[in-house]
Amino acid sequence: MNRMVVIALVLLIMVVLSMFAAGFMANSQEARDVDIDAAEEAARTAGAMASLSPSEALPTPSPVIDRTDWRLRLVNAENPLPADFTVETANVEGYLFDARAAGDLQAMLYAGREAGVDILLTSAYRTYDYQDGLFQNKVQRVMAEQGISQEQAEPIAATVVARPGTSEHCLGLAVDIICSDYTVLDEGFAQTEAAQWLYEHCAEYGFVLRYPADKTEITQIIYEPWHFRYVGVEAAEYMMENGLTLEEYLGEA
Repeated sequence: MNRMVVIALVLLIMVVLSMFAAGFMANSQEARDVDIDAAEEAARTAGAMASLSPSEALPTPSPVIDRTDWRLRLVNAENPLPADFTVETANVEGYLFDARAAGDLQAMLYAGREAGVDILLTSAYRTYDYQDGLFQNKVQRVMAEQGISQEQAEPIAATVVARPGTSEHCLGLAVDIICSDYTVLDEGFAQTEAAQWLYEHCAEYGFVLRYPADKTEITQIIYEPWHFRYVGVEAAEYMMENGLTLEEYLGEA
C-alpha cells in the first residue's frame, strides 16, 4: 500500500512539473513575441525619424514674441523712426551703441579675438542727420554714375544706403564689422574668417546677420555680410537656426 502511494505521489509531482514547464515555455514565448514587436516598432520609428529633416524630427517651438521688446523694434522703409528719436548709448571701442546691449557687443568682439579672429567695428549708432548726409551723398553718386534724375536715383540709392529714419544704425542696435585684411563693405567680406566666425557665433551674443543674400526681396536691402543687428539671444538663436529675417520673425514679411 505504501508503495502505491509513493508511486502515485511521484506521478502527481511529474504532472505538476510538466504543467509548470509548459506554462513557463508559453510565457517565455509570449515575452519573446513582445520583445520582437517592441524591437520592430522601434526600428520603424527610427526609420521614420531618419527620413525627416532635422527641423521636422526635432521641431523648434515657436517663440512667444513680445512686440513691446525694445530689442525687436523693426526699422525699415515701412517702419521709420521719427526724426527726434533718441537712445542712451555707450562707447564700445570708439563707437556708440545702445547702452543696454553694449556689453553683449563687447563680449562678442572679445570672444572672436580670443578665438584668433580679427574683427573690427567700422560703424554703429548714427544720428538722423548723419544718416541723411550718407543717403544724400549716395543719391548724388548714383545720379552721376547713371546719368539719371534725383527722383530716379533715390530708390536705387535706398537699396544700399537707408533713407534717414529707416536705418537700423539710427536705432542704435546695428553694427558694421570688418577685419584688417578686408576693409571694404561688399559681398567679398563673406569669404573672410571674420564673417564666417560671426555668422556661426553671433546668435550666442544676441546678434543676427540682418540682411542675408537670399532675403533681399523681403528686406529691400542688398546682401550685407558685414551688418549685424542686436535682437537678444533667444530671438537671435531662433532666427539664425531657422534662417529668418526680423520681418519674418515678427510676421511682417
